Amino acid sequence: MPDRIDALAGLTSAERARLERFAKAFERVDASSYPIFTETVETDAVLEAQARAIDLVGKGRRRDAIRAAVDAFVDEGTHAYARRMSLTDTFLLFQSLPDRAEDRVRFLATVERAVVGLILWDELGDDDRAALIGPWAAVVESLG
Repeated sequence: MPDRIDALAGLTSAERARLERFAKAFERVDASSYPIFTETVETDAVLEAQARAIDLVGKGRRRDAIRAAVDAFVDEGTHAYARRMSLTDTFLLFQSLPDRAEDRVRFLATVERAVVGLILWDELGDDDRAALIGPWAAVVESLG
């Protein structure tokens, strides 16, 4: 963990503060709700926003810090997804919560885009910010 914390030193204090608030909100999201944070299709607006974000990220220490932040959230999302209880565990039924690899990949992609959107918040236009935050908008708005 110290390596990740050190890597985040490449972010500004405002960027780290936004990520900390998002991390607290992210931890409160029940893993059974993850499907509502997936997008089945990446729209042109999302693809264009991603391209502009990549340009803003650049190279070097800042890029490494952004990658470390994304990795931390993706790792947490992956672990939380793996810990989800199946319906069998909760209701003794022979059904399970949807858990296809495609769903996990789509969910983690939205997490990655939201983290990048939060870091680049001050540098993005409103449309790009909204495209990157995507289905996490309600969570981000609750951060204040």
